[in-house]
Amino acid sequence: MNNKNSNTFLKPDLANPIINKLITNVESFLINKIRINNSFKVVVAVSGGADSTTLLDILVYLSKKYDFYLAVAHFNHKLRAESDADENFVRKLAESMGLEFYYSSGKVKDFAHKNGMSIETAARHLRYNFFEKTSRTIKADLLATAHNADDNIETFFINLLRGSGLTGLSGIPETRQLIKNVRLIRPLLSSTKEEIKEYISARNLKWKEDITNTWLEYTRNKVRLKLIPFIRDNFNPSITENIMRITTFLQGADDFISENIKDFYSIVAENLDNSRVEIRIPLFDAYNRYIQGEILSYTLKKNYDLEHINHTQIEKILSIKNSDSGAIVEINKMITCYKDRNFLIFTRNQLPFKYEQRIDKVSKTIVGNYVLELQEVTKKLVKFSENKNVEYFDFEKLPFVLTLRNWEEGDTFTPLGMKGTKKVSDLLIDNKVSLFDKNFVNVLSTNSEIIWVINHQINDKYKVTENTKRFLKATFSQMK
Repeated sequence: MNNKNSNTFLKPDLANPIINKLITNVESFLINKIRINNSFKVVVAVSGGADSTTLLDILVYLSKKYDFYLAVAHFNHKLRAESDADENFVRKLAESMGLEFYYSSGKVKDFAHKNGMSIETAARHLRYNFFEKTSRTIKADLLATAHNADDNIETFFINLLRGSGLTGLSGIPETRQLIKNVRLIRPLLSSTKEEIKEYISARNLKWKEDITNTWLEYTRNKVRLKLIPFIRDNFNPSITENIMRITTFLQGADDFISENIKDFYSIVAENLDNSRVEIRIPLFDAYNRYIQGEILSYTLKKNYDLEHINHTQIEKILSIKNSDSGAIVEINKMITCYKDRNFLIFTRNQLPFKYEQRIDKVSKTIVGNYVLELQEVTKKLVKFSENKNVEYFDFEKLPFVLTLRNWEEGDTFTPLGMKGTKKVSDLLIDNKVSLFDKNFVNVLSTNSEIIWVINHQINDKYKVTENTKRFLKATFSQMK
Protein backbone atom coordinates (compact mmCIF):
# COMPACT_ATOMS: atom_id res chain seq x y z
CA MET A 1 0.00 0.00 0.00
CA ASN A 2 2.91 2.38 0.64
CA ASN A 3 3.94 4.95 -1.95
CA LYS A 4 7.51 4.97 -3.12
CA ASN A 5 9.78 7.15 -1.03
CA SER A 6 10.58 10.47 -2.65
CA ASN A 7 14.04 11.98 -2.66
CA THR A 8 12.73 15.49 -3.39
CA PHE A 9 9.98 15.83 -0.78
CA LEU A 10 11.20 17.93 2.14
CA LYS A 11 9.62 17.34 5.51
CA PRO A 12 7.69 20.46 6.58
CA ASP A 13 8.96 22.61 9.40
CA LEU A 14 6.18 22.18 11.95
CA ALA A 15 7.75 24.84 14.14
CA ASN A 16 6.61 27.40 11.57
CA PRO A 17 3.11 28.50 12.72
CA ILE A 18 1.89 29.10 9.16
CA ILE A 19 2.85 25.60 8.04
CA ASN A 20 1.73 23.99 11.27
CA LYS A 21 -1.75 25.55 11.18
CA LEU A 22 -2.72 24.19 7.76
CA ILE A 23 -1.22 20.76 8.33
CA THR A 24 -2.91 20.49 11.73
CA ASN A 25 -6.27 21.50 10.23
CA VAL A 26 -6.05 18.90 7.46
CA GLU A 27 -4.73 16.24 9.83
CA SER A 28 -7.55 16.88 12.29
CA PHE A 29 -10.10 16.64 9.47
CA LEU A 30 -8.70 13.31 8.22
CA ILE A 31 -8.37 11.75 11.69
CA ASN A 32 -11.53 13.03 13.40
CA LYS A 33 -14.01 13.23 10.52
CA ILE A 34 -12.72 10.67 8.04
CA ARG A 35 -11.07 8.24 10.50
CA ILE A 36 -8.28 7.62 8.03
CA ASN A 37 -5.85 4.73 8.50
CA ASN A 38 -3.30 2.76 6.52
CA SER A 39 -5.96 0.83 4.59
CA PHE A 40 -7.20 3.95 2.78
CA LYS A 41 -6.57 4.80 -0.86
CA VAL A 42 -6.75 8.52 -1.63
CA VAL A 43 -6.81 10.27 -5.00
CA VAL A 44 -5.98 13.97 -4.89
CA ALA A 45 -7.18 16.20 -7.76
CA VAL A 46 -4.32 18.50 -8.77
CA SER A 47 -4.65 21.29 -11.33
CA GLY A 48 -1.20 22.71 -10.65
CA GLY A 49 -2.57 25.87 -9.01
CA ALA A 50 -1.67 27.14 -5.56
CA ASP A 51 -4.58 25.47 -3.75
CA SER A 52 -4.18 21.96 -5.15
CA THR A 53 -0.38 22.11 -4.94
CA THR A 54 -0.70 22.99 -1.26
CA LEU A 55 -3.17 20.17 -0.65
CA LEU A 56 -0.88 17.71 -2.42
CA ASP A 57 2.11 18.82 -0.35
CA ILE A 58 0.18 18.35 2.91
CA LEU A 59 -1.28 14.99 1.91
CA VAL A 60 2.13 13.65 0.89
CA TYR A 61 3.43 14.43 4.37
CA LEU A 62 0.36 12.90 6.05
CA SER A 63 0.42 9.82 3.80
CA LYS A 64 3.91 9.11 5.07
CA LYS A 65 2.85 9.71 8.67
CA TYR A 66 -0.28 7.55 8.53
CA ASP A 67 0.84 5.17 5.80
CA PHE A 68 -2.14 5.57 3.46
CA TYR A 69 -1.92 5.26 -0.34
CA LEU A 70 -1.93 8.50 -2.34
CA ALA A 71 -2.25 9.08 -6.10
CA VAL A 72 -2.56 12.22 -8.27
CA ALA A 73 -5.31 12.89 -10.83
CA HIS A 74 -5.21 15.74 -13.37
CA PHE A 75 -7.78 16.73 -16.01
CA ASN A 76 -6.63 18.84 -18.96
CA HIS A 77 -9.53 21.08 -20.04
CA LYS A 78 -7.77 22.17 -23.26
CA LEU A 79 -9.09 25.71 -22.73
CA ARG A 80 -5.84 27.60 -23.22
CA ALA A 81 -2.40 27.30 -24.74
CA GLU A 82 -0.79 26.56 -21.36
CA SER A 83 -3.04 23.58 -20.58
CA ASP A 84 -0.54 20.99 -21.82
CA ALA A 85 2.27 22.69 -19.88
CA ASP A 86 0.14 22.50 -16.72
CA GLU A 87 -0.44 18.79 -17.30
CA ASN A 88 3.29 18.23 -17.70
CA PHE A 89 3.99 20.25 -14.54
CA VAL A 90 1.60 18.12 -12.46
CA ARG A 91 2.99 14.93 -14.00
CA LYS A 92 6.55 15.86 -12.99
CA LEU A 93 5.36 16.95 -9.55
CA ALA A 94 3.73 13.56 -8.97
CA GLU A 95 6.78 11.72 -10.25
CA SER A 96 9.08 13.75 -8.00
CA MET A 97 7.01 12.68 -5.00
CA GLY A 98 6.90 9.04 -6.08
CA LEU A 99 3.14 9.07 -6.73
CA GLU A 100 1.14 7.40 -9.47
CA PHE A 101 -0.25 9.93 -11.96
CA TYR A 102 -3.63 9.60 -13.68
CA TYR A 103 -4.71 12.06 -16.34
CA SER A 104 -7.22 12.70 -19.09
CA SER A 105 -8.38 15.56 -21.28
CA GLY A 106 -11.53 16.76 -22.98
CA LYS A 107 -12.72 19.39 -25.43
CA VAL A 108 -14.75 21.43 -22.97
CA LYS A 109 -15.94 24.09 -25.43
CA ASP A 110 -17.27 21.49 -27.88
CA PHE A 111 -19.00 19.58 -25.08
CA ALA A 112 -20.54 22.80 -23.71
CA HIS A 113 -21.88 23.82 -27.13
CA LYS A 114 -23.27 20.37 -27.89
CA ASN A 115 -25.08 20.06 -24.55
CA GLY A 116 -26.20 23.64 -24.06
CA MET A 117 -24.00 24.18 -20.99
CA SER A 118 -21.80 27.01 -19.81
CA ILE A 119 -18.05 26.46 -20.09
CA GLU A 120 -17.83 26.20 -16.29
CA THR A 121 -20.56 23.56 -16.06
CA ALA A 122 -19.16 21.52 -18.96
CA ALA A 123 -15.65 21.61 -17.46
CA ARG A 124 -16.97 20.42 -14.11
CA HIS A 125 -19.00 17.64 -15.75
CA LEU A 126 -16.06 16.25 -17.72
CA ARG A 127 -13.62 16.68 -14.85
CA TYR A 128 -15.75 14.79 -12.35
CA ASN A 129 -16.53 12.05 -14.84
CA PHE A 130 -12.78 11.48 -15.06
CA PHE A 131 -12.37 11.61 -11.27
CA GLU A 132 -15.13 9.05 -10.83
CA LYS A 133 -13.58 6.75 -13.40
CA THR A 134 -10.12 7.04 -11.84
CA SER A 135 -11.45 6.43 -8.33
CA ARG A 136 -13.33 3.37 -9.53
CA THR A 137 -10.31 2.05 -11.46
CA ILE A 138 -7.94 2.04 -8.49
CA LYS A 139 -10.69 1.24 -5.95
CA ALA A 140 -10.06 4.43 -4.04
CA ASP A 141 -11.84 5.32 -0.80
CA LEU A 142 -11.49 9.09 -1.09
CA LEU A 143 -11.15 11.80 -3.73
CA ALA A 144 -9.65 14.98 -2.26
CA THR A 145 -10.16 18.39 -3.89
CA ALA A 146 -8.63 21.71 -2.84
CA HIS A 147 -11.75 23.83 -2.34
CA ASN A 148 -11.12 26.44 0.34
CA ALA A 149 -13.06 28.94 2.44
CA ASP A 150 -12.93 31.59 -0.29
CA ASP A 151 -14.42 29.12 -2.79
CA ASN A 152 -17.21 28.53 -0.28
CA ILE A 153 -17.99 32.25 -0.05
CA GLU A 154 -17.99 32.58 -3.83
CA THR A 155 -20.39 29.64 -4.10
CA PHE A 156 -22.72 31.26 -1.55
CA PHE A 157 -22.96 34.47 -3.60
CA ILE A 158 -23.25 32.64 -6.93
CA ASN A 159 -26.16 30.60 -5.61
CA LEU A 160 -27.72 33.67 -3.98
CA LEU A 161 -27.65 35.48 -7.33
CA ARG A 162 -29.13 32.42 -9.05
CA GLY A 163 -32.02 32.35 -6.62
CA SER A 164 -31.00 29.00 -5.13
CA GLY A 165 -32.79 27.46 -2.18
CA LEU A 166 -31.39 26.48 1.19
CA THR A 167 -29.12 23.76 -0.26
CA GLY A 168 -27.34 26.23 -2.53
CA LEU A 169 -26.91 28.83 0.20
CA SER A 170 -25.42 26.30 2.62
CA GLY A 171 -22.28 26.30 0.50
CA ILE A 172 -19.83 23.54 -0.33
CA PRO A 173 -20.06 20.45 1.91
CA GLU A 174 -16.83 19.13 3.47
CA THR A 175 -17.73 15.62 2.32
CA ARG A 176 -20.23 14.00 -0.03
CA GLN A 177 -20.63 10.66 -1.72
CA LEU A 178 -18.94 10.74 -5.13
CA ILE A 179 -19.87 7.25 -6.26
CA LYS A 180 -20.56 4.03 -4.41
CA ASN A 181 -17.72 3.34 -1.93
CA VAL A 182 -15.94 6.63 -2.76
CA ARG A 183 -16.33 9.88 -0.79
CA LEU A 184 -15.38 13.32 -2.05
CA ILE A 185 -13.53 15.28 0.65
CA ARG A 186 -12.39 18.91 0.89
CA PRO A 187 -9.70 19.07 3.59
CA LEU A 188 -8.88 22.76 2.98
CA LEU A 189 -12.45 24.05 3.22
CA SER A 190 -11.82 25.84 6.54
CA SER A 191 -8.62 27.48 5.26
CA THR A 192 -8.59 30.84 3.47
CA LYS A 193 -6.86 31.72 0.23
CA GLU A 194 -4.52 34.00 2.18
CA GLU A 195 -3.47 31.15 4.49
CA ILE A 196 -2.79 28.94 1.47
CA LYS A 197 -0.62 31.62 -0.15
CA GLU A 198 1.32 31.99 3.08
CA TYR A 199 1.86 28.22 3.24
CA ILE A 200 3.06 28.14 -0.38
CA SER A 201 5.56 30.89 0.38
CA ALA A 202 6.72 29.33 3.66
CA ARG A 203 7.26 25.96 1.94
CA ASN A 204 8.79 27.59 -1.15
CA LEU A 205 6.53 25.49 -3.41
CA LYS A 206 6.35 25.93 -7.16
CA TRP A 207 2.89 26.15 -8.73
CA LYS A 208 1.19 27.27 -11.95
CA GLU A 209 -1.09 30.29 -12.23
CA ASP A 210 -4.25 29.56 -14.22
CA ILE A 211 -4.96 32.62 -16.37
CA THR A 212 -8.60 31.55 -16.75
CA ASN A 213 -9.06 32.61 -13.11
CA THR A 214 -8.87 36.21 -14.37
CA TRP A 215 -11.37 35.82 -17.22
CA LEU A 216 -14.39 37.94 -16.28
CA GLU A 217 -16.74 36.09 -18.62
CA TYR A 218 -16.90 33.41 -15.92
CA THR A 219 -19.45 34.11 -13.16
CA ARG A 220 -17.22 32.80 -10.37
CA ASN A 221 -14.38 35.10 -11.41
CA LYS A 222 -16.67 38.14 -11.43
CA VAL A 223 -17.87 37.28 -7.93
CA ARG A 224 -14.31 36.73 -6.67
CA LEU A 225 -12.65 39.69 -8.37
CA LYS A 226 -15.46 42.26 -8.37
CA LEU A 227 -18.36 41.56 -6.02
CA ILE A 228 -16.64 40.29 -2.85
CA PRO A 229 -13.89 42.98 -2.84
CA PHE A 230 -16.59 45.64 -3.33
CA ILE A 231 -18.60 44.36 -0.35
CA ARG A 232 -15.48 43.99 1.77
CA ASP A 233 -14.26 47.54 0.97
CA ASN A 234 -17.61 49.33 1.17
CA PHE A 235 -19.77 47.40 3.62
CA ASN A 236 -18.08 44.78 5.80
CA PRO A 237 -14.37 43.89 5.94
CA SER A 238 -15.31 40.72 7.84
CA ILE A 239 -17.64 39.46 5.10
CA THR A 240 -15.66 36.21 4.67
CA GLU A 241 -15.88 35.25 8.35
CA ASN A 242 -19.57 36.22 8.54
CA ILE A 243 -20.56 34.19 5.50
CA MET A 244 -18.57 31.20 6.79
CA ARG A 245 -20.62 31.30 10.01
CA ILE A 246 -23.87 31.64 8.06
CA THR A 247 -23.09 28.72 5.74
CA THR A 248 -22.25 26.56 8.77
CA PHE A 249 -25.68 27.27 10.28
CA LEU A 250 -27.43 26.76 6.95
CA GLN A 251 -25.57 23.51 6.39
CA GLY A 252 -26.98 22.15 9.63
CA ALA A 253 -30.51 23.20 8.68
CA ASP A 254 -30.07 21.81 5.18
CA ASP A 255 -28.83 18.46 6.51
CA PHE A 256 -31.93 18.21 8.70
CA ILE A 257 -34.30 19.09 5.82
CA SER A 258 -32.44 16.87 3.34
CA GLU A 259 -33.00 13.81 5.51
CA ASN A 260 -36.75 14.49 5.45
CA ILE A 261 -36.81 15.39 1.75
CA LYS A 262 -35.55 11.89 0.95
CA ASP A 263 -38.61 10.47 2.72
CA PHE A 264 -40.98 12.91 1.00
CA TYR A 265 -39.41 12.05 -2.37
CA SER A 266 -39.94 8.33 -1.79
CA ILE A 267 -43.65 9.01 -1.14
CA VAL A 268 -44.39 11.16 -4.21
CA ALA A 269 -41.86 9.97 -6.81
CA GLU A 270 -41.17 6.80 -8.73
CA ASN A 271 -38.16 6.03 -10.91
CA LEU A 272 -39.62 4.52 -14.07
CA ASP A 273 -36.23 3.70 -15.63
CA ASN A 274 -32.76 5.19 -15.97
CA SER A 275 -34.03 8.31 -17.72
CA ARG A 276 -37.47 9.06 -16.26
CA VAL A 277 -38.95 10.02 -12.91
CA GLU A 278 -42.66 10.35 -12.24
CA ILE A 279 -44.09 12.59 -9.47
CA ARG A 280 -47.71 11.98 -8.48
CA ILE A 281 -49.30 15.44 -8.27
CA PRO A 282 -52.08 14.70 -5.70
CA LEU A 283 -49.49 13.43 -3.20
CA PHE A 284 -47.05 16.22 -4.13
CA ASP A 285 -49.74 18.85 -3.42
CA ALA A 286 -49.95 17.69 0.20
CA TYR A 287 -46.70 19.62 0.86
CA ASN A 288 -46.24 23.38 1.00
CA ARG A 289 -44.60 25.25 -1.86
CA TYR A 290 -41.17 25.43 -0.21
CA ILE A 291 -41.05 21.68 0.40
CA GLN A 292 -42.28 21.08 -3.17
CA GLY A 293 -39.33 23.13 -4.42
CA GLU A 294 -36.92 21.11 -2.29
CA ILE A 295 -38.41 17.86 -3.60
CA LEU A 296 -37.93 19.08 -7.19
CA SER A 297 -34.33 20.12 -6.46
CA TYR A 298 -33.63 16.72 -4.91
CA THR A 299 -35.25 14.97 -7.89
CA LEU A 300 -33.00 16.74 -10.37
CA LYS A 301 -29.85 16.32 -8.30
CA LYS A 302 -30.43 12.65 -7.50
CA ASN A 303 -31.48 11.49 -10.95
CA TYR A 304 -29.85 13.90 -13.39
CA ASP A 305 -26.77 15.17 -11.49
CA LEU A 306 -28.10 18.73 -11.80
CA GLU A 307 -26.35 20.45 -8.91
CA HIS A 308 -27.80 23.93 -9.35
CA ILE A 309 -31.46 24.68 -9.99
CA ASN A 310 -32.69 28.21 -9.41
CA HIS A 311 -35.94 29.67 -8.14
CA THR A 312 -37.12 30.58 -11.64
CA GLN A 313 -36.74 26.98 -12.86
CA ILE A 314 -38.61 25.67 -9.81
CA GLU A 315 -41.47 28.11 -10.42
CA LYS A 316 -41.71 27.09 -14.08
CA ILE A 317 -42.03 23.43 -13.12
CA LEU A 318 -44.61 24.20 -10.43
CA SER A 319 -46.59 26.33 -12.90
CA ILE A 320 -47.43 23.35 -15.13
CA LYS A 321 -48.78 21.06 -12.41
CA ASN A 322 -52.20 22.72 -12.68
CA SER A 323 -52.06 22.97 -16.49
CA ASP A 324 -53.56 20.61 -19.07
CA SER A 325 -51.75 17.40 -20.00
CA GLY A 326 -48.98 18.09 -22.48
CA ALA A 327 -47.63 21.23 -20.75
CA ILE A 328 -43.83 21.15 -20.96
CA VAL A 329 -40.90 22.89 -19.27
CA GLU A 330 -37.42 22.50 -20.76
CA ILE A 331 -35.13 22.61 -17.74
CA ASN A 332 -32.07 22.56 -19.99
CA LYS A 333 -31.22 21.01 -23.34
CA MET A 334 -30.79 17.63 -21.68
CA ILE A 335 -33.75 17.48 -19.26
CA THR A 336 -37.47 18.11 -19.74
CA CYS A 337 -40.45 18.05 -17.37
CA TYR A 338 -43.98 17.62 -18.70
CA LYS A 339 -47.42 17.06 -17.25
CA ASP A 340 -49.33 13.91 -18.16
CA ARG A 341 -52.68 13.52 -16.39
CA ASN A 342 -51.92 13.46 -12.62
CA PHE A 343 -48.16 13.25 -13.02
CA LEU A 344 -45.14 15.47 -13.47
CA ILE A 345 -42.68 13.44 -15.52
CA PHE A 346 -38.98 14.25 -15.76
CA THR A 347 -36.99 12.75 -18.61
CA ARG A 348 -33.70 13.04 -20.40
CA ASN A 349 -34.35 14.51 -23.81
CA GLN A 350 -34.41 11.79 -26.42
CA LEU A 351 -35.55 12.18 -29.98
CA PRO A 352 -37.29 9.07 -31.32
CA PHE A 353 -35.55 8.00 -34.49
CA LYS A 354 -37.75 7.51 -37.54
CA TYR A 355 -37.70 3.88 -38.45
CA GLU A 356 -39.15 1.84 -41.32
CA GLN A 357 -37.69 -1.48 -42.45
CA ARG A 358 -38.87 -4.32 -44.66
CA ILE A 359 -38.33 -7.67 -42.94
CA ASP A 360 -38.96 -11.33 -43.74
CA LYS A 361 -41.85 -13.17 -42.12
CA VAL A 362 -39.29 -15.38 -40.35
CA SER A 363 -36.46 -13.12 -39.19
CA LYS A 364 -34.61 -11.45 -36.34
CA THR A 365 -34.36 -7.64 -36.41
CA ILE A 366 -32.59 -5.19 -34.08
CA VAL A 367 -34.44 -1.94 -33.35
CA GLY A 368 -32.43 0.35 -31.11
CA ASN A 369 -32.02 -1.57 -27.84
CA TYR A 370 -34.68 -4.13 -28.76
CA VAL A 371 -34.94 -7.26 -30.88
CA LEU A 372 -37.99 -8.38 -32.86
CA GLU A 373 -37.89 -12.14 -33.49
CA LEU A 374 -40.38 -13.82 -35.82
CA GLN A 375 -40.30 -17.62 -35.90
CA GLU A 376 -42.59 -20.41 -36.99
CA VAL A 377 -43.50 -22.73 -34.12
CA THR A 378 -45.58 -25.87 -33.69
CA LYS A 379 -49.01 -25.80 -32.09
CA LYS A 380 -47.53 -27.35 -28.93
CA LEU A 381 -45.34 -24.29 -28.38
CA VAL A 382 -48.21 -21.80 -28.62
CA LYS A 383 -48.71 -20.49 -25.08
CA PHE A 384 -50.92 -17.44 -24.75
CA SER A 385 -50.17 -15.13 -21.81
CA GLU A 386 -50.67 -11.60 -20.52
CA ASN A 387 -47.25 -10.62 -21.92
CA LYS A 388 -48.01 -8.09 -24.67
CA ASN A 389 -44.47 -8.42 -26.05
CA VAL A 390 -45.10 -12.03 -27.09
CA GLU A 391 -47.91 -12.71 -29.59
CA TYR A 392 -49.00 -15.48 -31.98
CA PHE A 393 -50.39 -15.14 -35.51
CA ASP A 394 -51.85 -17.31 -38.25
CA PHE A 395 -48.73 -17.91 -40.34
CA GLU A 396 -50.60 -18.47 -43.61
CA LYS A 397 -52.54 -15.20 -43.43
CA LEU A 398 -49.36 -13.11 -43.40
CA PRO A 399 -47.38 -12.08 -46.51
CA PHE A 400 -43.75 -13.19 -46.85
CA VAL A 401 -42.45 -9.65 -46.40
CA LEU A 402 -43.60 -7.36 -43.55
CA THR A 403 -42.82 -3.80 -42.47
CA LEU A 404 -41.58 -2.70 -39.06
CA ARG A 405 -42.00 1.03 -38.40
CA ASN A 406 -43.03 3.80 -35.99
CA TRP A 407 -46.75 4.27 -35.58
CA GLU A 408 -48.14 7.40 -37.22
CA GLU A 409 -51.10 9.69 -36.63
CA GLY A 410 -54.03 8.35 -38.65
CA ASP A 411 -53.03 4.68 -38.29
CA THR A 412 -56.03 2.39 -37.75
CA PHE A 413 -56.55 -1.35 -37.25
CA THR A 414 -59.09 -3.85 -35.89
CA PRO A 415 -58.11 -4.75 -32.31
CA LEU A 416 -58.46 -8.35 -31.13
CA GLY A 417 -62.09 -9.13 -30.35
CA MET A 418 -63.51 -6.15 -32.26
CA LYS A 419 -65.26 -5.92 -35.62
CA GLY A 420 -64.78 -2.27 -36.53
CA THR A 421 -61.57 -0.23 -36.74
CA LYS A 422 -59.89 1.85 -34.10
CA LYS A 423 -57.26 4.57 -34.26
CA VAL A 424 -53.90 3.58 -32.82
CA SER A 425 -53.81 6.97 -31.08
CA ASP A 426 -57.07 6.11 -29.26
CA LEU A 427 -55.69 2.70 -28.25
CA LEU A 428 -52.64 4.38 -26.71
CA ILE A 429 -54.84 6.82 -24.82
CA ASP A 430 -56.99 3.95 -23.53
CA ASN A 431 -53.83 2.14 -22.42
CA LYS A 432 -52.67 5.30 -20.60
CA VAL A 433 -49.44 5.54 -22.61
CA SER A 434 -47.66 8.77 -21.67
CA LEU A 435 -47.00 11.52 -24.19
CA PHE A 436 -43.32 10.68 -24.03
CA ASP A 437 -43.73 6.91 -24.47
CA LYS A 438 -46.02 7.36 -27.47
CA ASN A 439 -42.98 8.52 -29.41
CA PHE A 440 -41.42 5.06 -29.15
CA VAL A 441 -44.34 2.79 -30.08
CA ASN A 442 -43.68 0.54 -33.10
CA VAL A 443 -46.05 -1.37 -35.36
CA LEU A 444 -45.67 -4.48 -37.52
CA SER A 445 -47.66 -4.22 -40.74
CA THR A 446 -48.32 -5.48 -44.26
CA ASN A 447 -48.27 -2.97 -47.09
CA SER A 448 -51.79 -1.84 -46.16
CA GLU A 449 -52.69 -3.09 -42.67
CA ILE A 450 -51.28 -3.04 -39.15
CA ILE A 451 -50.78 -6.57 -37.84
CA TRP A 452 -49.54 -5.69 -34.37
CA VAL A 453 -49.22 -2.53 -32.29
CA ILE A 454 -46.19 -3.85 -30.46
CA ASN A 455 -46.58 -4.19 -26.69
CA HIS A 456 -50.28 -3.31 -26.95
CA GLN A 457 -52.60 -5.26 -29.27
CA ILE A 458 -52.78 -7.47 -32.39
CA ASN A 459 -55.12 -7.19 -35.36
CA ASP A 460 -58.11 -9.50 -34.99
CA LYS A 461 -57.82 -10.48 -38.67
CA TYR A 462 -54.49 -12.26 -38.11
CA LYS A 463 -55.26 -14.03 -34.83
CA VAL A 464 -54.86 -17.76 -34.24
CA THR A 465 -58.16 -19.68 -34.66
CA GLU A 466 -59.32 -23.29 -34.53
CA ASN A 467 -58.58 -23.51 -38.24
CA THR A 468 -55.00 -22.26 -37.97
CA LYS A 469 -52.51 -24.87 -39.19
CA ARG A 470 -49.25 -22.95 -39.05
CA PHE A 471 -48.21 -20.58 -36.26
CA LEU A 472 -45.95 -17.53 -36.15
CA LYS A 473 -44.53 -16.45 -32.79
CA ALA A 474 -43.49 -12.80 -32.48
CA THR A 475 -41.28 -11.67 -29.58
CA PHE A 476 -40.18 -8.09 -28.92
CA SER A 477 -37.53 -8.00 -26.16
CA GLN A 478 -34.80 -5.77 -24.81
CA MET A 479 -31.25 -6.69 -25.81
CA LYS A 480 -29.13 -8.20 -23.03
